[in-house]
Amino acid sequence: MRVQSNLTDVLIKETLYNCYGLLIEAVAFLPIGNDSATFVYQAVAVDGASYFLKVRTLTGFGAPSIVIPRFLSEQRVPHIVTPMMTQNQALWVEMDGFVLTLYPFIDARTATEVGLSDEQWGALGTALRQIHMSRLPTGLQQIVLREPFVPSRRNVLTQLGQVMGQDDLVDPAQIALRAFWQARQDDIQLLIERADTLGAELRQAPLPHVLCHADIHTWNVLLDSKQQMWIVDWDEVIQAPKERDLMFVIGGIASNLVSAHQTTCFLQGYGETDINLRALAYYRYAWAVQEMGAYAEDVFFSPQRSEQTHLDSVNAFIDVFAPGNIAAIACASNNGLHV
Repeated sequence: MRVQSNLTDVLIKETLYNCYGLLIEAVAFLPIGNDSATFVYQAVAVDGASYFLKVRTLTGFGAPSIVIPRFLSEQRVPHIVTPMMTQNQALWVEMDGFVLTLYPFIDARTATEVGLSDEQWGALGTALRQIHMSRLPTGLQQIVLREPFVPSRRNVLTQLGQVMGQDDLVDPAQIALRAFWQARQDDIQLLIERADTLGAELRQAPLPHVLCHADIHTWNVLLDSKQQMWIVDWDEVIQAPKERDLMFVIGGIASNLVSAHQTTCFLQGYGETDINLRALAYYRYAWAVQEMGAYAEDVFFSPQRSEQTHLDSVNAFIDVFAPGNIAAIACASNNGLHV
């Protein structure tokens, strides 16, 4: 998130001291990420040690996002960044409507920015296969969501359709999004209908479910100064068909994020597997719907956000339909599916 939370630096320092026993000298907000429910900071202790603080709204927080990476690390799955324990052996702290989680600070850049070598693509495939093969104990199975085959924020688009005909819009971002919606209404409706149709089919299909990261594009893979790879951001973790994750590396969510050669390197590390094309297609359509719903929600149903943020969300909504982006990738996967 590019706008700070309402937590003061003083309160953050007090919390890290009381809960983690850390004397923090400086706190710096990091304006990264697109999740409006998440804020991140770098905290530097008086001894020079640096920490990554993730602050998430309580309403947007899910315990699996913290518990699962800890579990995978304990199972010796590589490349997992694990949260630190508080002095009371807790994985997070709740305060003032937020959840705070602390990690060692990794001086790293995203794989989108610096790229992955062929060997690193293979290592990512191997790690993801290990994640998919992990067997959750009963307690974790009960708290990790199972795939409902309904795209996130699908309901937002239904609500949006009801307000698009209003004549009294005055907000520039809302007016701009309505204009684009009306110009591309057929394309938007096609994406929604195909996600709904494929989702209904897959709810009846006996596809095996595995543990999925569910957001494992190259923005969530980091490389540190030693070229060590790290998988981060488990907020969407779910039990789902493996195609939920493979969608990000087979075609990807944008054509500039993964090439055919990189997909080959990834699959060499992942190992031989059958790909369910209908599941793969569903997840592409669902991602397009999810993105549209998230950006539309910002524009029409998040009045507390700034005008510039609303305008950025309009541009992001439009970008879903740019050549080579997820709308085009989803529609291309329609070949042979007869949906």
